[in-house]
Amino acid sequence: MNVREIMTTEITKATPDNTLVDIAAVMRDEDIGAVPVVDDDELIGIVTDRDIVVRAIAGGKDPSTTNVEEILSREVESVEPGTDVIDAADLMASRQLRRLPVVEDGELIGMVSLGDIAVKHEEGTAAYALEGVSEGVKATKRTGRAGSTESKAKGASERATAQPKKTVKTTRHKGSRRAA
Repeated sequence: MNVREIMTTEITKATPDNTLVDIAAVMRDEDIGAVPVVDDDELIGIVTDRDIVVRAIAGGKDPSTTNVEEILSREVESVEPGTDVIDAADLMASRQLRRLPVVEDGELIGMVSLGDIAVKHEEGTAAYALEGVSEGVKATKRTGRAGSTESKAKGASERATAQPKKTVKTTRHKGSRRAA
């Protein structure tokens, strides 16, 4: 099964000039935590609820005048629609991603989330991905700080023995615009 079969295709997109208040309202109204940012349908980044809090609010920026372009995450992992769901789950686990844009010929065509995998794919795949995504949280609880080298190495070792490593064709999108 590939990600095209389980991805969400009706996705809300932002443009670089949307304000953070606009995006926060969309997140509230649609009950979502991340919005991909596009420029002429090309994925240039993603903005999450965490980005708004950590990069804007905690930084003293005014959300009503701050544009998405100023705080978005520009380096975004994505997959092509033909990518196998298990390969996408592996990528999500190894990079600790809860959602993954699906891009075809540079154009954002969908999103695949842990929820999509849990509801639409065989049992166990979502649990595996969630375990990888949550590795930083578990490490924080064990050591009192996020991402200790020991816990990362242990997690990587456990994942390596749990499932064979596959090569996944991914694209890292790096936005071409500079923040204002």
